[in-house]
Amino acid sequence: MRKTTRKTLFLFGQPIEHSVSPVFHNTLFKSLKLPWRYIRLDSQDAEDLAWFMRNADFVGAAVTMPNKTRVIPYLDTLTEDARRIGCVNTIYTREVTSNREGGHSLVGTNTDWLGIKNALWSHDPGLVHLLQERPAVVIGGGATSRSAIYALTEGFGVKEVFLVNRDAEEVEVMIKDLKKRGMREALTHLETMEDVSKRLHVCPAVIISAVPDMGPQTPLEQLARKIALTLIQMQDTDSGITPGALLEMAYTPSPWTQLAKAASAAGWKIITGIDVMELQAIEQAALWTGVNIETLPYEEARNAMRSAILARGKCKI
Repeated sequence: MRKTTRKTLFLFGQPIEHSVSPVFHNTLFKSLKLPWRYIRLDSQDAEDLAWFMRNADFVGAAVTMPNKTRVIPYLDTLTEDARRIGCVNTIYTREVTSNREGGHSLVGTNTDWLGIKNALWSHDPGLVHLLQERPAVVIGGGATSRSAIYALTEGFGVKEVFLVNRDAEEVEVMIKDLKKRGMREALTHLETMEDVSKRLHVCPAVIISAVPDMGPQTPLEQLARKIALTLIQMQDTDSGITPGALLEMAYTPSPWTQLAKAASAAGWKIITGIDVMELQAIEQAALWTGVNIETLPYEEARNAMRSAILARGKCKI
């Protein structure tokens, strides 16, 4: 474990007032008897975090939208996972002893993909087999979608991922960048209903939704929702092709989003973003504290966070 001097960590993004991750991490630090504090830094300006990152009491940060790429120029190095995904959600420090002044270097990594992989695995280990036979789908085109794609290809060996998103240009930019970073698996954008019927001939094993839970307003949003709902309804029980798992990354104001409700009604197993958040957060805690992940007080932190969510009275878990 790291030295027990007072340390500060940040949740860096905007908006973040809904986040319950401070409950998770501060419960964990208290259990470990570490005089550390994990606090919100509500900002879209990467220089606001850069101001704190060189301070001696800085241990690390969790980075959320829209800062997952904006912070990269302020870091000293990226892990291989972060480099290949193209964004970071976690910053941690490593001591520098090569000069007289000492100090620390800033490392950017990505634990989102591990949270996604582990959430899928823990809910249904059989998905490993299904994903060798059936495709996967990711809904969205932002930073979380990148982590989802990486979790499917790196974590489960999926050879082709189909993408659904209202913005074709956003998807095209993401695909080109991931290919540039070394991704060899096929990434196919389903832009129209015709694409669905021509390119996808079997029910997906996994659908990961990485978009906010908002009703579609524009024609392109309505089309993307129609494609998503069509994919959810794709099944052939006579031939044994039944629904797999839908992972809904959005969990505010409730993990039971419109899409999750539709998928549940169609027979899909629902995995929530709360599960992912917990699993990626424990990976962060291991990096920050230096404590073996197997010995961290995961259940205590997890229960405290879920109690905080239930106390809001807005959703079930």
